[in-house]
Amino acid sequence: MRIACHQTAPVHGNIEANLEQMRRMIEGSTSDLHVFPELGLTGYCFGSVDEIRPLAQPLSGSAVEAIGQIAIANEIAICTGFMEKDDDKFYNSSILIDRKGNLIGHYRKVHLFDREKLLFERGNLGFPVCDLGCADASMAVGMMICYDWRFPEAARTLALHGAQVICVPSNIVTTSGMLLTTLRTRAFENKVILAFADRVGEESCTVDGQKSSLKFRGSSAIIGQNGYVLAELDGSSIGSIASEIDPDATINKSINSRNHLFDDRHRESYH
Repeated sequence: MRIACHQTAPVHGNIEANLEQMRRMIEGSTSDLHVFPELGLTGYCFGSVDEIRPLAQPLSGSAVEAIGQIAIANEIAICTGFMEKDDDKFYNSSILIDRKGNLIGHYRKVHLFDREKLLFERGNLGFPVCDLGCADASMAVGMMICYDWRFPEAARTLALHGAQVICVPSNIVTTSGMLLTTLRTRAFENKVILAFADRVGEESCTVDGQKSSLKFRGSSAIIGQNGYVLAELDGSSIGSIASEIDPDATINKSINSRNHLFDDRHRESYH
């Protein structure tokens, strides 16, 4: 089985241009699952709810339908960040669409970062896991979004729910130097595969009359279940990475004959 992560610089506010970029990056690929960044169809930096209102769409909208058509045309699965509208509420979401164009996975970001709290509702779907059927096999896939990486409970919850692969659409701005180390730890401590798709470039918006700019750090990576980096990109280039993965290697959580990552937990002691 093969997985790809795509590092993009979305055209701010232009859904059609970003869908076309998705088409180009997927075309001709042999990967089974393609992962794109957080809010990959719209861009990230917005100053108010009024700015996101015309861009956000329901799951039944034209953007999700278009992604489904891309999946069908290429016989691949797609995970991407998505600005979701549900009635008059907005969510920083991610979706998973299978090779037949079906929407099979839907996650709303639980841990909102900084000004996201002024634009979006906190996710209310928990951390779901779904079964993704590919050409020759299937795998259990979960999703986190960006700032969720800071919380070990997010990846652990997905792993306890049976996730073999965790897709992480992101728009990282941190310069702490701990990003890749922490992502490798999340994979290692749960024995899962991580597909981290970040973006590059800069965006600006006006908040309360003040111009605010963000620079995104890229560094997309695919990380194996033992914490090894299988493929990675630099912090400035638009591009794609891909790697063969073995989801079945994530199933057995034993590390020797007496120790098991999940069975050895003592929840009564964690206060």
